[in-house]
Amino acid sequence: MSNNTATKAPLEEKYNDYEKTPVPETARQTWYQQGMVWLGAGFGLSGLATGGVLADGLTFRDMLLVSIIGSIIITIIGTLNALVSEHTHLSTSFTCRRSFGIQGAKIIGIILCISNFGWYAFQADLFGTTIASVIKHVSGSSVNPVIFTIIGGITMSLTAIFGFKAIKLLSEVGLPLLAVLCVVAVWKTSSMISFSDIWNAGPVSTPITIPMGVATVVGSFAVGVTMVGDFSRFSKSKRDCMIGVSIGHCWGYIPILMCGAFFNYAFHNWNIVEVMILSLGLGLFGALVLIIGQWTTNDNNLYTSVLGLMNTLDGISKVPRMRLTLIVGLISTAIAAVGLYKYFVTFLSLLGVFITPIGGILIADFYICNRKNYDGGDAPQGIKWDAIVSWAVASFVGVTMTARPVGLGWFVAVGDVIPVPLICIAVAMVLYVVSQKIQNKAGAV
Repeated sequence: MSNNTATKAPLEEKYNDYEKTPVPETARQTWYQQGMVWLGAGFGLSGLATGGVLADGLTFRDMLLVSIIGSIIITIIGTLNALVSEHTHLSTSFTCRRSFGIQGAKIIGIILCISNFGWYAFQADLFGTTIASVIKHVSGSSVNPVIFTIIGGITMSLTAIFGFKAIKLLSEVGLPLLAVLCVVAVWKTSSMISFSDIWNAGPVSTPITIPMGVATVVGSFAVGVTMVGDFSRFSKSKRDCMIGVSIGHCWGYIPILMCGAFFNYAFHNWNIVEVMILSLGLGLFGALVLIIGQWTTNDNNLYTSVLGLMNTLDGISKVPRMRLTLIVGLISTAIAAVGLYKYFVTFLSLLGVFITPIGGILIADFYICNRKNYDGGDAPQGIKWDAIVSWAVASFVGVTMTARPVGLGWFVAVGDVIPVPLICIAVAMVLYVVSQKIQNKAGAV
């Protein structure tokens, strides 16, 4: 064995994330041990931004109602999906082999990879823009954001490269700081503007309905709850899994949504960076914590992207996960640096519509159609075409209900009342269950 191999193998073993095999008993954790990772799912900058944007169209009290209803919905969906991977202890992409077939799941894996790969590039660019904005506000100097996009893209890939352990460590450091920042920011805001004024405030801009608000909350997390299995596979028990999902998608998400809305009601500005630095004067501390908060979200994008790619490349490439993560991270950073991601943001948004029906297929196959197949044995070879067709039709239904230019915009009014992800999941489930029953009857004849 060469010295090069001897030095690399222990590192890859130490940070083995069981990307192709079930997580062993010794590596599984309780909800408490995973707590910060679960909390990091919802407690971040994207949640603050979503809450701020919703405040443009809702009153404070309606915003609270929307946050609670939307978070409960995504918690239920997330729990159903999470329990499937908690049972198999496999990533979402590899768990899909049971419902889509081994080759069919490779199609799903590439979709999951491209979507999260693209959003990593988007967030890397946002990272660079955020730092450049902070420097300008604090010192008055203008710096090319591309410099920080490259630095941020490479740096944020580090936790994804080292996997679940590193993601957990960063969350344990960053999330308490973000919580402290939010508490301090709310306290300072309350000293400037009475809470009664904020309680009676809104909407800041054009009003929207409560169903539209709920649809926005559900849509903001729909892709995340579909791929929640990438983390729930580390859960020690069903109880740990269920508690963990509720922490990240309900108890952690509602406060962060309301904080984002709170600042918009107070300062009529949902740009959290400007609020923290300009309106509240929290300076470099606020900027640093916001940057870490963005990091805790974006490393998840790269991590889940590579897990999907590992499934697609299984049997084709033997590149280890850590090395593949570095390669994907560098390519994604380059795409962000040259601005290419801007040309396919619409495409990335469209992929979100295609991802949510995957959860519907998983739920239907595990809870209704083929539960016994998850207790052992090999996944079906080839492609399960009934799953692929059900997924494709449900995705098309979602596209018709999504506004242009992302979707076709035919039935946008329906999507404003019932969250499009819920419709996609329901359609996928019904079609798959019906197709399975037809196949079972045909096989019995």
